[in-house]
Amino acid sequence: MLDTRHSGSVHDLMSFPAATSWARAASHCRFNINPLFTASGMDLDRGGVPQIRREALVQLMQKCVSEAAPAHYFPLVLGQLFAFDHLPALETFLTTTPTLRQALPALQWVSRTLPSNDFHIETSGPQAALVVDVDLPCDNVRVHGYFVESVLAALARIVRLTTGSTALVLHVEVQHDPGPQRAACEAHFGVPVHIHRPRNIVVFQSRLLDLPLPGAVPDLHRRAQQQVEQQLPEPGSSSMVASLVKLFRQHPHLMGQGIERLAERLNVHPRTLQRRLREEGEPFGDIQARCRYERAITALKAGPTTDIEALSEQLGFSDRHSFTRAFRRWTGLAPSEFRRQHQEQHQSHPSA
Repeated sequence: MLDTRHSGSVHDLMSFPAATSWARAASHCRFNINPLFTASGMDLDRGGVPQIRREALVQLMQKCVSEAAPAHYFPLVLGQLFAFDHLPALETFLTTTPTLRQALPALQWVSRTLPSNDFHIETSGPQAALVVDVDLPCDNVRVHGYFVESVLAALARIVRLTTGSTALVLHVEVQHDPGPQRAACEAHFGVPVHIHRPRNIVVFQSRLLDLPLPGAVPDLHRRAQQQVEQQLPEPGSSSMVASLVKLFRQHPHLMGQGIERLAERLNVHPRTLQRRLREEGEPFGDIQARCRYERAITALKAGPTTDIEALSEQLGFSDRHSFTRAFRRWTGLAPSEFRRQHQEQHQSHPSA
């Protein structure tokens, strides 16, 4: 049986450099966040960047949303007031960039310093999309959406800061339904919000990437880039287990690839990857099974529309029968049985 209690392990502890921005947003919403920080287990007294467990961060967001309501909607306030306090030169880098394309390195920098977020740009003819991936352990799609909304609010502020408007941004697509806050999100982002979509993306005209920007100061831009790169954590400072888990979560199709392919994506030799995982106490097969289990559970809890055949393929199984056998080992149930039981429990206890 797979041990599902991994969420309390050391590998679930993440850096939380955004603590100051959260405190700033809480002050704006007129509540004291310090007791919530304490309840989350965060130690603000120790040196260095605060750390928090991923599940505790999800609970912290829920409490902040509750404390801020009904006068304020915390995710949008957080996004609007978010500042890169941990990388003070980053805002200069963004505001002085000649074009948005020249600011794209910032996406990778943010992903390195805020490990729950991953961003990349996809272009297709006259349109492009900024893909937003928030990687947190949360079965509740609406609660997961709070984090997506805060990221999108921060991005909207950055676009306005650099371009002066969001005129070339076409629309936003999100996986969740913001419910009564949808209108507030659309007003905040300045574009329509389409719900229940496969991914969280911002769709814009491709020419926005190369549009000359009014605040361009190339010399300051280059100097700020040098300063940011000096302030970034070393790429190898996180554990190899954490790096592999993050890769699986961001790119589920890689769960069916061999260790050689994963080593290539992580820019290490396969033997080095095996040795590092062995030193950290988690074999490759265990990590692969754990991430498959997490993804399967989240997908099956999402609703009755989940295609089990497609899910087995996404997780890298050769066929649905192989996936079913593995899922029985993990839970004692077939995927369809697990999904039915979860739906019945949810209908009996809607708030669960």
